Amino acid sequence: MIPDPGQSQNQIFPQLAEDDRACLREAAHRLLAHGSILRDEHRELYDWCQNRAPLVAEWAGLIGLKPVWLREERILAALPETPGLLRRLRLDETLVTLALWYDFHGEVSERGAGTAEVEFPVRDFNLRLADKFNRLKLPSESRMREILRLLDRKNLVRLTGADDLATATVRVLPTIRFVIPFQDLAEWTRLAARFNATPPDEGNEDDEEEAP
Repeated sequence: MIPDPGQSQNQIFPQLAEDDRACLREAAHRLLAHGSILRDEHRELYDWCQNRAPLVAEWAGLIGLKPVWLREERILAALPETPGLLRRLRLDETLVTLALWYDFHGEVSERGAGTAEVEFPVRDFNLRLADKFNRLKLPSESRMREILRLLDRKNLVRLTGADDLATATVRVLPTIRFVIPFQDLAEWTRLAARFNATPPDEGNEDDEEEAP
């Protein structure tokens, strides 16, 4: 049936005031594009979502997302519950994300760092990445920049100084735990061993892997 142009187009949540509708629209765009909303960066929008949490949950459920609140970190994340919303990671993207999870877990769980305090030079991260996956072809500098910028857009890290990776730093956000939902290091080690068992000529950046 073709809608009558004269009828209101606000058929979803018709009782919603226009300012609330604008906030829901912005929240929807950010959650779909970036996967989460950080209060430190979007305070008013985060607070609106928190005050209208049932409405946000209803909208998310309609399109197959599950809202998850990280109260301590003041982050609203949207987790896909349908396969069509999942993104396939290329192999090199998976390796970088695995290594970031490992470093985040180690800083928080073993060294007692706060979840907002895990930051290090990209140069040091590259060295640790090579140690973790020493049988695989690792990303070039330009490719590493692309991967870290992708993870920045997806609110998994914050990259500073990307133009020169020799001096750049990366801060890992708590949302990394949703992309790599391991229970412990033993589970991470088993998956890392599987990647390291890949013959060197097969471990290239054109391969695709499902995000863990």
